Amino acid sequence: MAGRRTRIFLAGAVFFSGILAGTVIDRTLVGGPAWHTLGAEAWAQFSRRADLGTGLIAYPVEAIGATLLLMAALVSNYFDRHRQSAAILPLTCATVLSLLGLVLTAKAAPVMLSVGADQPLSALQRSFDDFFFWGLYLRGIVDVMTFAATIWALFAIAEFRRSIAT
Repeated sequence: MAGRRTRIFLAGAVFFSGILAGTVIDRTLVGGPAWHTLGAEAWAQFSRRADLGTGLIAYPVEAIGATLLLMAALVSNYFDRHRQSAAILPLTCATVLSLLGLVLTAKAAPVMLSVGADQPLSALQRSFDDFFFWGLYLRGIVDVMTFAATIWALFAIAEFRRSIAT
């Protein structure tokens, strides 16, 4: 059976990856169309106050926290006395996807950070387009897939516990 430590790490990963996935879905489906209508300059003003404000702390905590917790759950599961083999694949998938999300962030973050400086409208438009592509669309798909794999791992552990109990 998956140990308590593994379950705690996984629960934390579900929490952080869920917040991250929810934020991406909201920004892509709700905010994205509005920002495309309002334009790059309005997006830049908002981003300076949000993403480059409290977002500089909140988003890395969510992304790095989810990754570290997934890695910890994967390692913890490996060392559990009764290793949960059904959870190995989803935990590995979630961890790899979360790491991929961080790699994509390494591409998207400099784009967002460049918005902090005054730029001509053409440069802001390029930043806007690049951030939506790398930061919301590509990374967003990976973040949502990470959350799905994390839920899959949670169900694998829960199903195993249920089968032991019966």
